[in-house]
Amino acid sequence: MQNNPPSPAHGKGEIYLGMILMGLTGVSIGWVVHSPLLMVIAGGLGTLIGGLVGWLGGRRFMIIICLGILLGAFLGYRTGDQDILIIAAGTGGAIAGFMGAQIQQFYR
Repeated sequence: MQNNPPSPAHGKGEIYLGMILMGLTGVSIGWVVHSPLLMVIAGGLGTLIGGLVGWLGGRRFMIIICLGILLGAFLGYRTGDQDILIIAAGTGGAIAGFMGAQIQQFYR
């Protein structure tokens, strides 16, 4: 019997993609509210969380959430109000997260 060490659920590409997606999301949150400190903190936390989610294999789920955030941000930007932009982007991400969880059920 061969004793193989445990390996991450997915490859390094998945981990790096998760880190990039979530890190950029954190940086963009700080950019929207015009806070360099928040850009660094949210970007760092997003990178850590994205690496964990990528390691667990949630690439499809993260892409669905990012598409929801982009759609919500686009619709919020069209209103011309920064507060609505932030709320619409968060709402788009939340709705896409619920939809992504349901879509993931079909791929198991």
